[in-house]
Amino acid sequence: MNWFDLLYKIVPLPVFVFLRNIFRKYQSIRYPRISEAKFKTLLREELGVKKGMVVFVHSSLDKLNIDFSPIKLLDLLKEAVGEEGTLLFPCWHYKGRAEDFLNQDNAVFNVNKSATTMGLLPELARRSSGAIRSLHPTASVVAVGKLAYELTFEHHLDVYPNGIKSPLYKLMNYDSRIIGLGERVISLSFVHVVEDIMKKDFPIETLQPEVRNLKVINYDGDEEIVKTLIPSINIAKRDTFKFIKKHVSAPIHIALKINGVNFFSVKPLLFYSKIETLAKEGITIYNS
Repeated sequence: MNWFDLLYKIVPLPVFVFLRNIFRKYQSIRYPRISEAKFKTLLREELGVKKGMVVFVHSSLDKLNIDFSPIKLLDLLKEAVGEEGTLLFPCWHYKGRAEDFLNQDNAVFNVNKSATTMGLLPELARRSSGAIRSLHPTASVVAVGKLAYELTFEHHLDVYPNGIKSPLYKLMNYDSRIIGLGERVISLSFVHVVEDIMKKDFPIETLQPEVRNLKVINYDGDEEIVKTLIPSINIAKRDTFKFIKKHVSAPIHIALKINGVNFFSVKPLLFYSKIETLAKEGITIYNS
């Protein structure tokens, strides 16, 4: 655990946010901004992004010290995978726990109009030409590129948010990467795929047993009901960073820091195989 994580646990949230903002301002002054040329080299040589790949992107523009616009960032990512490639971004639309959102009287997910709370880059992707957003009401993903439809079209038909019909699971069917831009692996949602595939064979219960019926406004503006399971309170106590640092190494997972900014890259198929093996031994992000 680094000092930043320790601060988060021991000081009040407003104090943490204040100190975090000061630190980020200091970092932006201390380190030179990352140029377009350096970013393109980083994608290719450090994060392993190539033409034709399917790439799932976790990002934080607040932490990403770049000298170009967010729109240009999206363009550079599209350029990196090319016309044959596809980009995906987390695109759910609520803050906090899914259960808290679903318990609201007016809980509804509008695939066309519900802005994502996952940051500016996913929102720009959602609004971009040709983007397709999955209809899943608690784990929506937006995709841009050649395989956008194939990766998203049936996500809402699986009661398991990260099951075999989810975009995250389907990453394993292609030459793919999961990358973090300004993020550490603490944000890696792919860790939950193994839970939804192993189901009751996973060491702990990560989903509530009751299937929930949720209102969704689809692309045609029509209301439909999507059935899904929602996360258990059990998943609150987890340490993804510690688990991966201890059990998953290169080339499956690569973490680096450039100009004071965190980046990571994960190979989905190899990563899944590794954490499934660990889960069968009783080792997970919840007890590592």
